[in-house]
Amino acid sequence: MKPKVVVLTTGGTIGHRSQQDGVAVMDFDPRGLIASIGLPDVDLEFRSIFRKGSMDIVPSDWVVLAEAVAQAVALRPRGVVILHGTDTMHYTASALAFMLRDLGVPVVMTGSMIPGGDSGSDAIPNLRDAVVVAAEADFAEVCVVFSADAKRTKGVIIRGCRARKVHSHAIDAFASINVPAIGCVAGNTIVRSGLDTRPRTSRQLRLAMDVDRNAMLIKLTPADTPESLARQLQGASGAVLEGTGVGHIRTDLQPVVSKFAKPTLISTQTVYGGERLGSYDVDRNILAIPNVIPAGDMNSDCALVKLMWALGQGGDVRSIMRTDLAGEISVPDRR
Repeated sequence: MKPKVVVLTTGGTIGHRSQQDGVAVMDFDPRGLIASIGLPDVDLEFRSIFRKGSMDIVPSDWVVLAEAVAQAVALRPRGVVILHGTDTMHYTASALAFMLRDLGVPVVMTGSMIPGGDSGSDAIPNLRDAVVVAAEADFAEVCVVFSADAKRTKGVIIRGCRARKVHSHAIDAFASINVPAIGCVAGNTIVRSGLDTRPRTSRQLRLAMDVDRNAMLIKLTPADTPESLARQLQGASGAVLEGTGVGHIRTDLQPVVSKFAKPTLISTQTVYGGERLGSYDVDRNILAIPNVIPAGDMNSDCALVKLMWALGQGGDVRSIMRTDLAGEISVPDRR
């Protein structure tokens, strides 16, 4: 029997085709790629969930997708592929990583930088690699599969809550932040790195989909004043602050954070390395603020999604944020 893979389509560049004037429009059906990917031994079932550019995807769409994944998993496939626009793919990947509890099969997100209906689109190898991972991988995680290099010699498999779009238009647009990629895929071969992953399981998938949309992500800059930061925080349920360097908050802004008194995750605006408060004596005052929660090596985009999810779940937000749930944070220290 052929392995079954359910492909959920949501729009994005992979669902576009360029017109004669060079402008891409969303009128291409990714089912048209089936013959080109050359995987006759896999049973593909396509389901259209919605048609949006990912710039327009909001948290309510994450819920729709999580429910669609659950319905697909109920069919007992080898895996699920989600075709998604690249602008916000990493946000959706993080959301699904938290919403899909006890996931038993791979959920593989991919898309393209070149419209799927255009000649020479990276949609073909990306979809092919995603289907191979969904059908053959030995892990059960939400992941992003995309071009590994500018020449498209292979695909990279990135843990969803560690993925980030780091280039606006190159075909190798995604990177794994602060941990190695899960591996790579070339042809029908998956080569794993040493990253530990969650294995496939027969446990029942659970959905935990409540999120609080009033959490904010704020980049701290030299131009900020206590008044401007207070305005940005007003009405928020919680916040992720991208501090400078290892996560620093300027001295005159620290009382504003303390007065805010709601969960405040401290991340960093640098791409790699993560938050490392405690390296300097001035960090003691930041860490002493009662509502401050160190983000560790979570990237700030994932930290925002996790905070939204944690606030939606209720309970001890600090404990949830400092617990590794989907590989999003390395084992935290005791700060």
